[in-house]
Amino acid sequence: MLTTCVARARRVAAAAVAVLLAALALPALAQNGDPVEIAARVEVIGIQSDIMMEDGDDIDSSGFGIRGDLALDWSLSPNTTARVEIDAGVFDYEGMNRDTLTTYGVTASVEHEISPSVTVRLQARRLENVAVLEAFSADQTSIAARVEWEQGNDRVRIEADYRQREYDTARAGEGEGYRATAQYNRRFGPYHWLRLDARVEQLRSEDEERRSYDRRVARIKYSHPLNRMLRLRPSVEYREWDYAARIARGDADGALREDSYVAPSVDLSWGRASRGPYATASAEYRFRQSNDIRYDMDGARFGLVAGYRF
Repeated sequence: MLTTCVARARRVAAAAVAVLLAALALPALAQNGDPVEIAARVEVIGIQSDIMMEDGDDIDSSGFGIRGDLALDWSLSPNTTARVEIDAGVFDYEGMNRDTLTTYGVTASVEHEISPSVTVRLQARRLENVAVLEAFSADQTSIAARVEWEQGNDRVRIEADYRQREYDTARAGEGEGYRATAQYNRRFGPYHWLRLDARVEQLRSEDEERRSYDRRVARIKYSHPLNRMLRLRPSVEYREWDYAARIARGDADGALREDSYVAPSVDLSWGRASRGPYATASAEYRFRQSNDIRYDMDGARFGLVAGYRF
């Protein structure tokens, strides 16, 4: 047990050093009048959770880890900007039934301002070894398009993406599907806003139909500044999803599994959106329902994130 814990701690520490060294080294590329703008971030994360589910594409189980990203932006024209971003993370789950998750990603995007109010963005993204709803680990390739309208204090975003996944499991296989999102943001002042989000998504797997699912998500979140550095952000989220070929255990009619939850939460965020240190403490409670007796349970989740933007 001690040997395993030490080995996991070393993996997390090694990832932390690698991300930090890269974050310190890359800004040198922008010297001597180089037009490339570089942003970097590194953060540590800790989770304490009652939500020890066998699925979920969020980090819901207890554990700790580190993640970071590096982004390079440059101007292609007065109205067009390109970005390349790399990111990496390691999360060590507290339970012994899940392996340490080491994730890598690269993203390329182009954003064009059609008018002072309308901006469009095209994006391609590749992720290696990520946790998804239908599997502990998968590799994913996605392409996405986003349209954003902003005028005064109002902003609307509409985005659609197509995702193709290869599963890193014993049975392997592939899945594919779409996701569509819409967001409205009303700004009242610095760090003071109200945001509404809605999302629908579908994934289908011909190799193993039990991975196929449909999901719908809605959330409302409010940010209120307490002072120049501290914000309080309450929110409520609703999720519902169902599977194409998973029988609900304990259901008298042998129906397919259907899940949902309502999750009120609050986080306390410190720091600035620009360079410097930042931290966020969060608390969430999920009122969950399922026709499968294994997943019909409520649970709390507490999180702490601390990082630095270079």
